[in-house]
Amino acid sequence: MATPDYVLGSDDAEIARLQGQAAIIAEPTDMLFRRGGLRPGMRVLDLGSGPGDVSFLVAGIVGDEGSVLGLEQDPAQLAVAEQRRERLGLGNVLFEQGDARTFVSDEPFDAVVCRLLLMHLPDAADVLAHHRRNLRPGGVFIAVDYDMTGARALPEVDLFTRVGDWIQAGFAHAQADAAVGMRFPVLFEQAGYADVGTLGLQVYFPPQARQAAGYVVGVVRALEDAIIASGAATADDLDLATLEQRLGEAIEERGAVWTMPTIVGGWGRRA
Repeated sequence: MATPDYVLGSDDAEIARLQGQAAIIAEPTDMLFRRGGLRPGMRVLDLGSGPGDVSFLVAGIVGDEGSVLGLEQDPAQLAVAEQRRERLGLGNVLFEQGDARTFVSDEPFDAVVCRLLLMHLPDAADVLAHHRRNLRPGGVFIAVDYDMTGARALPEVDLFTRVGDWIQAGFAHAQADAAVGMRFPVLFEQAGYADVGTLGLQVYFPPQARQAAGYVVGVVRALEDAIIASGAATADDLDLATLEQRLGEAIEERGAVWTMPTIVGGWGRRA
């Protein structure tokens, strides 16, 4: 079975959005990878490596004595990742085209990682189970993904709530699991891992964080077709030309502190 299409696409705008997203969630990702067991010197497989941000972050954790193989099926994202790797001068990172659901390595890894991948895979537990064979005994799989039910504003902002509902409806229409992070304890147990652990982190933004609000609107823009097809909103409801401004103003007027979805890390070891 082929990997499902990535609902958010892979054009230049989406690749740029992914890099902006990576910057916003880099710190919690680093914390969760370290909490899950990444250490200097490890040989690591990064599934669905996209434009390379996770591979580069992991390279900093494992250091020069470790190595990272980024696996990505999309040639456009692979090309961007390779260009960035060359600019950064990283000798401990390689990228390879391949399917995260079927890839098998000739040599085992100390760790397998992925970020914002499992939500797009309807057979996430099977994918986790498959990669036990890519781990050495005692090796660790660490996944980082969203629980979008954790996004909220205080005090509540009606437009922010509607935008969250639109995003969840778009992902649901595309058969992506917007709350997959909350299911990590079950998924890792089903996949046969030992010493399973999970931890969720959240980033809190002040009312004036217009750039972060722009990121949220970028997700709506990428999901526009799926949101409309789901019946959750019309193009007029979205009004993408003004949504970022309207959302930023609504948050500021309410003086609301708001959060992105909970960023959840889940991990387990091959017994």
